[in-house]
Amino acid sequence: MKKDLVRYAISFTAVLLLWWLASIAVGFFLSGPKSSVLPNPVKAFSALINHWGIIWPNFVRSAIRLLVSLMAAIFVGSTAGLITGFEEKISRFISPILYLVYPVPKIVFLPVILILFGLGDISRVIFIFLVAVFQVMISARDAAKNISPQWIKAVRSSGGSKFQIYRHVVIPATLPSVLSSARISIGLGIAALYLAELSYTNVGLGYYINSSWKVFSYTDVFAGILAFAALGLGLYLLVEVLEKAFCRWNYLDQ
Repeated sequence: MKKDLVRYAISFTAVLLLWWLASIAVGFFLSGPKSSVLPNPVKAFSALINHWGIIWPNFVRSAIRLLVSLMAAIFVGSTAGLITGFEEKISRFISPILYLVYPVPKIVFLPVILILFGLGDISRVIFIFLVAVFQVMISARDAAKNISPQWIKAVRSSGGSKFQIYRHVVIPATLPSVLSSARISIGLGIAALYLAELSYTNVGLGYYINSSWKVFSYTDVFAGILAFAALGLGLYLLVEVLEKAFCRWNYLDQ
């Protein structure tokens, strides 16, 4: 635990130092209003603290949208992925569809989603879900495909049912890959959340950042970015806690 805290403290300090140097460089090479486009960390954190009463409702709404969509994406994606990867007959039909749909940028579906489901939270949740679910599904499918046949034979030879094979072999074998894809989905989900909150809403961190940018309030923009970073960091730490709880074999040598 202490090693983790030290590691995070060093990383945080390094990021702040690089940020400060970049702010100084921008102020030195640019003049006029452009010189303040990258405020230093002190100004950004001060804006975050001073405007927390305004940022907090936007943070909560964004967190709810992101959490609901990611939870749904991880559940649906991991379930569909491990079944597709483990069941060869199902994989023959699902994999070609997956190959066709996955490369399509999901942002193109946002106008259609807004028309079909309205301008409320449900449309944004569906959009983020579409962005994240395929990443989880592909990771789970590939992990299920790579399960050693000997493990399956061992369970079957002892009289294990299909349910027991999934419970004792397929799920434990694919869980690390699912959690790794969940980390990637957090980053993708936050990017999708920002895009989904740029228009047709009056609440959310994306809305707050965009509104601040329109009035050239760059310190408020970076205060919103810091709030996004805090949201992402919290979710990353949550995934790490889940991994240590459910994938303990990965930490036996630590």
